[in-house]
Amino acid sequence: MRAIAVILMIGVLFCFGCERSEELPESDTEVTDFMLSESWPDEPERIVSLAPNITELLFELGLGDRVVAVTRYCDWPPEAEDVPTIGGMLDPDYEAILGARPDVVVGVIDGADHQTVDKFDGAGVAYGFLQIDDLNTVSEGIDRLGAWFSIEKEAAALNKRFQNELKALEDRIGESTKLEAKKALLVFDRQPVVAAGPGSFGEDLLNLAGLENAVRGDIGAYPVLDMEKVLAANPAVIVDVTMGDGEDEVLDYWRRFESLEAVERGAVVHIDDPVMMRPGTRIPDAVDRLGRALEEL
Repeated sequence: MRAIAVILMIGVLFCFGCERSEELPESDTEVTDFMLSESWPDEPERIVSLAPNITELLFELGLGDRVVAVTRYCDWPPEAEDVPTIGGMLDPDYEAILGARPDVVVGVIDGADHQTVDKFDGAGVAYGFLQIDDLNTVSEGIDRLGAWFSIEKEAAALNKRFQNELKALEDRIGESTKLEAKKALLVFDRQPVVAAGPGSFGEDLLNLAGLENAVRGDIGAYPVLDMEKVLAANPAVIVDVTMGDGEDEVLDYWRRFESLEAVERGAVVHIDDPVMMRPGTRIPDAVDRLGRALEEL
């Protein structure tokens, strides 16, 4: 039960998930990497954001003054904390959403279950949902938002800045780190261990920092690992991004497993910051945090 709760919470903080439905919502729009209702207006002025990374992107694109409501998890930029909230990713308050009188509601594709879409269709509220769950889909999402809100030039400028910042960080980290593509385990929680799997945003962060993901195989983006599997993977670096735990608590936990190369080398780092779980334009900040932590090893 805790594993399921942890994975759901990762989705919340990661900003690309909420309660998943086994069935895709019925819609005349083909569900691929985005969904856009046919009723989308030409010039939406009042926006409700249903995901933290969507909120960040809207503000980055200069649309912050149009955002009239956000989730309780939307804590960046600081101005977003002054915007009224409409519940969370797992428990949106539809009455509050409709009370905000939105022209459009924007969220993420994994949050677009049939109940959400049906309620917006029934209320006559236009909606758009994006897939933003890794490095590549961040850039794609920026372009989509630019097209939806007719601000293509601003979106292109943001994407260019985003790519330039990533390149600069890769160059700096590549020159400074001595880890030489060591195998690394990125952990979102420890009881049980929920890790970044192949193709995940967490793996993107490791790769950008010059590391290889120690988790391999067809086991999903966020596998739950027993300690036997962790020991078998034997990472040379452990990056623990568990939220709310103190560094001493994190280090004490991993020190119990003395045979792990990462423990032997003193290469366990703890980064308690939601930016490590949030695909968006602050990826360079996340990579910078990780890179600086690695430099101290």
